[in-house]
Amino acid sequence: MTQFDEVLASPEWAFAVAAALEQQLGDDRILTVGSARAGVAELVGDEPSRTVAVRFTTADGQHGSIALIALAAFAEALERAASDEILLTSCVAALEAGTRTISEQAVIDLETEPGYETDPEAAGDENDGADLAVFPLLDGSDLLGCLVLRASSAQTSATPAPGPVANQTEDSSSGHASAGASYVLADVEMGVTAELGRCRMTVRELLSITPGAVIDLDRAAGAPVDVLVNGTLIARGEVVVIDEEFGIRISELIPQPAAAR
Repeated sequence: MTQFDEVLASPEWAFAVAAALEQQLGDDRILTVGSARAGVAELVGDEPSRTVAVRFTTADGQHGSIALIALAAFAEALERAASDEILLTSCVAALEAGTRTISEQAVIDLETEPGYETDPEAAGDENDGADLAVFPLLDGSDLLGCLVLRASSAQTSATPAPGPVANQTEDSSSGHASAGASYVLADVEMGVTAELGRCRMTVRELLSITPGAVIDLDRAAGAPVDVLVNGTLIARGEVVVIDEEFGIRISELIPQPAAAR
């Protein structure tokens, strides 16, 4: 039994996520939540999809996550609705709205971590001992994807993807455990992207591109270049040339939420 038993049986949190996603899209869609399902596979199956999740913990060590598994077309629509055209940006606020609803319904304080994109199979894993609630996300009768809530006790991992090593000590050695987690993750490779600018074009314009064509970007000459790690903006800088190769000289670090550090 967990503090989330009542929440797992109720779609309230899912309705909160759907309403926030509807607002984010800003079009004529009316998103609804269908009846609870036994698992993700019967909804999504082998359909191409992408997953964004937010993890949360309680003061007594119980933890869980909310995930949106979006079918490919819906994921693309969400990306277009984001200010930076990144799926994570478009979904995080909606998932956090879901965690707030869970907090209110369970009458418990939750600490949320920064959102992240993960593997759909990890979000729908039914074999890790976590309690699972799955609700289809619909636009009328059209399936857009599903919303997944996982919750467990402190002894069972309920996160949809590997993350920092859990700190299971509550004495003065907790600081050492946290440092150990950082050490374990220190050599993990992550994708770093330098973004010069963006533009939007029709398929006709795209097909008409030929060698020598010039594409206008949405950034002025001399403006800083964005540096992103796994889609998250971490810094800005200027383009430099080092030994005949391009590089980025960092000029500004973007403050991150305390939970991300």
